[in-house]
Parts: sequence; structure tokens; C-alpha cells
Amino acid sequence: MGAWWDWPAWKLLGVVVLGVGLAQRRPTGPVVLVAGLVTAGLAGLPLVGGGARPGILDTLGKAFVENRVITLYLLTLPAIGLAERMGLHTVMARMMGRLTGVSLSWILVGFQATRVAMGALGLRLQGHVAFGRPIVAPMAAAALPQPSPAHEADAKAAVAAAENYGNFFGQNLFPASAGCLLVAGVMKGAGYPVDVVKLSLCAIPIVMVSLGLAAVQFIRLEHRLRRASARPTEQQAGDVRHG
Repeated sequence: MGAWWDWPAWKLLGVVVLGVGLAQRRPTGPVVLVAGLVTAGLAGLPLVGGGARPGILDTLGKAFVENRVITLYLLTLPAIGLAERMGLHTVMARMMGRLTGVSLSWILVGFQATRVAMGALGLRLQGHVAFGRPIVAPMAAAALPQPSPAHEADAKAAVAAAENYGNFFGQNLFPASAGCLLVAGVMKGAGYPVDVVKLSLCAIPIVMVSLGLAAVQFIRLEHRLRRASARPTEQQAGDVRHG
């Protein structure tokens, strides 16, 4: 019988670090990095590889180079900041003011449906950074029954939720998406080969359910904001009657 530190399950301690860190709402990046370092250290990987054996830094560097395309969104940040400084929010509010009959819930549902369609086509919009925050959030704020800082925060949160729902479920409609390929690879490795096209078709009912549930959520949000906006008016009317 080996020593207690030779127990293979110790290599899963990184999962515990990951769970505890995310449960305490620590920054995701550092938590994932620490969990990876703990797992690699317990697995016996050296900090720097030698010969044919890779090390921790070699593995991290290779993963970053292979997935460096995800950092392209950083190029959009200066353009978005400049557009907002030049009055993007004011322009969007003015455009929305010219539209009648466009409610907050319709904007949110339409945005989520657009994200689903883009995901089904395999197009990446860098949603929160390049689309939701600079374009859709001002439109949602302009469609509020009575704008206020609290209501605008609720509208921005709803825009972020619509982006998350649409991107998460919509990307599975594209057979060559990373999610479908990952699921197909895992199933094939487990001895259950699946076709990625059929896999993406199976995601359609889930997408429809997510759109329906999100529509209910956004309609309830709009009704709540309308009631909150009407409350001071009713109170003022009562003051006038009693005065």
C-alpha cells in the first residue's frame, strides 16, 4: 500500500479549488488558473518542460496560441469607447424616440432571436462588448416607460441576459460550433458516435423553449417597470385629491 500522498484522487483537488473559488465569486480567470496549477502540480508536471515532456508553462502557452482568436474582441474596445464618447447613446435614444409601438420586451426578444440566428449561422458578434453594451442597451434604455438609473440598470441586465441566452443556445444550432464538436468528440470517445448535424437539430426544441421562457421573463420585467413608473403618478393624484 502506497503513502497517502500517492492517492490518485488528489489530482482532482483542482476541481475543489475551482468550485470553492466560483462559489465565493472570485474572479474567474485567476480561479481557473490556480485550479489548473494545483491539478498540474499534483499530477507531477514540471513548471517548465524538458525534452518531449511538456511543462505547465508550455501547456498554458500552447493553449493560448491555439485559442488566441478569442482575444480579438480587445481590438473593438477603443472603437466602442470612442463611439460612446461621441454620443452613441444620445443618437440611439433619439432613434428609438421616433419609433412608436416598440416596447422593451420586443427589443429584448428580438435581440435574443437575432443572437440565435447569428449563432445558427456560425457568426460571432462578440455580443456583450461589440453589440449588446454599445447598441442594444441604449435602445432598451430609450424604450423604458420612465427612465431612471435603477430602471436603466434593470434594462442593461436584461440585455446581458438576452445575449447570454441567445449565444449559449444558438451556437448549438451550428454543426461546426465548438460546443457541438466537443459533445460529439466526448460521445465518440465514450463509444457512442453521433452525427453533428443531427446533434444540432436536437438543439432546436431547446432553443424554442429558451426563447419562450425568456419572452415571459422580459414581459414580466416590462410590466414591473410600468407599475413602478405609474406608482408616483398615482400617489401624486391622491395628494391632489386630498389637497
